[in-house]
Amino acid sequence: MTGQATGSAHEKLRLPCQDRLACIASNEYATFIAAVADGAGSASLAQIGAELAVEVITASSLLGVRAGRQDLDRVLWDGASLARTRIFEEAAARSVEARELACTLLAVIATPVGGAALQIGDGVMVVRDLGEAWRWLFWPQKGEYANSTFFLTDDTALDEAKLTPLPYDVQDIAMLSDGLESLALHFATRTAHAPFFRNAFANVYSSQDQGEIVGLSAALSSFLRSPAVRARTDDDVTLVLATRRTVGP
Repeated sequence: MTGQATGSAHEKLRLPCQDRLACIASNEYATFIAAVADGAGSASLAQIGAELAVEVITASSLLGVRAGRQDLDRVLWDGASLARTRIFEEAAARSVEARELACTLLAVIATPVGGAALQIGDGVMVVRDLGEAWRWLFWPQKGEYANSTFFLTDDTALDEAKLTPLPYDVQDIAMLSDGLESLALHFATRTAHAPFFRNAFANVYSSQDQGEIVGLSAALSSFLRSPAVRARTDDDVTLVLATRRTVGP
């Protein structure tokens, strides 16, 4: 299930949503691949960079899975590198600096025997193992100054990339752009806010459908546009939810 909404601040300035997402659920390989990119607010073509980032890393990750690669963390790193190269090529074609297409990047590969996750910049990935509490994989990366972070177009982007294995028993995965951090994270204790994720996954658990559930995704997008969310953030918001459960906890 996926949801996305343009932030009220962007609407006031008549700017497009600069978040992008991509998901691949392969029944053939029993694999879930997803990516979320948040375009930099100061970049004039950020949504284009974000779109390229999620398209390239998910497509290259699927190729890695199809090739039988077991080093899934390296598959993601290679995908991020390819995405970065593609963004620089697009910038050159448009005769602009690459920073005009700047974006953050979250990506994950989940298979029955494990997986891997990658993060460059802010936003967050939260998972739950069977019977365990919600936990984040990486704390959002912040830059030297307030409201700053790292971007895929930075010179040190691939050095700053965070990678971690994904255990085989991960049941639930949530990926969200930084616009939702204040709702999903408790910053004082550096923990995931469990009620947010319990509520977000409630309809997913109760559904017997497989793959992308169009109706639930539409409802999630509506929720992300609701006054309750807009009261907490004026930024673009993106949320990806995936579960292996067929019955709620």
